[in-house]
Amino acid sequence: MTDTTYDELLGTIDEFAGKLDPRERLARLYDLMAPLLDRVEREDEELSDDPAMSTPDAVRELRKAAAGEPVDMDAVHEQLTEVALCYSEDQDPERHLVSQSAYAAAAWLRLLAGRKLRTTAYLDGDDEELVPPFAPSAFTGIVDLLAWTRSEQMYFHWEDALAHPECCDLPAAMGELRAMHVEMTPHRSNSRLL
Repeated sequence: MTDTTYDELLGTIDEFAGKLDPRERLARLYDLMAPLLDRVEREDEELSDDPAMSTPDAVRELRKAAAGEPVDMDAVHEQLTEVALCYSEDQDPERHLVSQSAYAAAAWLRLLAGRKLRTTAYLDGDDEELVPPFAPSAFTGIVDLLAWTRSEQMYFHWEDALAHPECCDLPAAMGELRAMHVEMTPHRSNSRLL
């Protein structure tokens, strides 16, 4: 699989995920994303005048949702998208990684809910994208974003990364994508969603 291209590996992951029970698919995706949540949880800056919940509370509620407990998905999603949007505009690379992690978490929660969830007012509309739309499915769109975030990089579309290797480290993102493929395939998830 070392000669596989980035988009081919995304397709392989998508094909594998498509064969899983939907709850197991979500649980495995959560396991891939879970290590990034600590980074988001540490952010306690107030981003709006009247937040429904704090960012640390939103992450704790997301973890409860992954454990199968009932939560206010709309409020959690709204806070995560607020963090993601605000931090995406920051030039600090670390805050941008927090943004990408929050976008991935919000997109995962939307998949779990199976419906459109409330977002920050700035993202209102029917066509907002939480993750880059270049992968074969919403599931692999999150995986694509995670590959770059887990390799500590701002997101690049893989074709742009090939054309501009001075701007990013595509081999590092590809390494994370391979690692996630391995993490997903051999075992059942640790999440209690199953």
